[in-house]
Amino acid sequence: MEIIELLEDLSSPDPTVRDGESLGRLCELVDRGHVSEAQLAFLGATLVERLSHDRVEARSFAALALVPLILRDVCSPGWFPHFASWYASEADITGYDMTRGWLHAVAHGADVLGAIGWKATESPRPVLDLAVRRMLHQGPGIWRDQEDDRLGFSIAITLANRHLNPADALEWVEPVEKAFLRGEPGPVPAFVSNSIRTLRVVALLVGEQMTYEGHTLRVQYHTALRQRLREVLHHASPWMWNLQGPAGRAGPPAV
Repeated sequence: MEIIELLEDLSSPDPTVRDGESLGRLCELVDRGHVSEAQLAFLGATLVERLSHDRVEARSFAALALVPLILRDVCSPGWFPHFASWYASEADITGYDMTRGWLHAVAHGADVLGAIGWKATESPRPVLDLAVRRMLHQGPGIWRDQEDDRLGFSIAITLANRHLNPADALEWVEPVEKAFLRGEPGPVPAFVSNSIRTLRVVALLVGEQMTYEGHTLRVQYHTALRQRLREVLHHASPWMWNLQGPAGRAGPPAV
């Protein structure tokens, strides 16, 4: 009975109920193993279905509540297509709302991506492709509440998955590169700004030792990948990235 009540509260417009009470208690029950297999299956199916809810806070917190299930290896094959459909197309990118509290759909979805990418037992390339689709979403809004950090970290976690082959580790970023190459003079589109900042996070992390869920992670192909990311980012900000040595460095950006 408590699971059903917590699920109802998880979609509450009241942030105190949704974020302050329901989410924490639900995650606690799952993490401590106090939820039966049948309840876990019901919980997961309900959360996935809620990704189609008419209110963004319900969709976003349904996604976030999937994370502890995925980390406990409770993940139906049908979950990812539903999640991908929602995450790639979610139009409301509000981070914090003064009335509704944290909405944070991009960040919450990124956390799901990281969990799936880390737990994947075969190539996590679909996770990377979905991250790219989110970055390239053609909405007008610029992420302002560390969504780029969350998504960049989740991409880096996925890149550390040992099932990722060398080709996929480098090729996933090609759509972003093509988008940068199509750039035109004038204001930088929101999706380009979001993508630049996300890839900078990835470029920083891939050569570092990361920690996730108590595990130490390293990206296997970090040297080649960091160079590939530098090449892609160079298209957007050539004055920042030195790809040719000191003599070939571009000058500062024009004002």
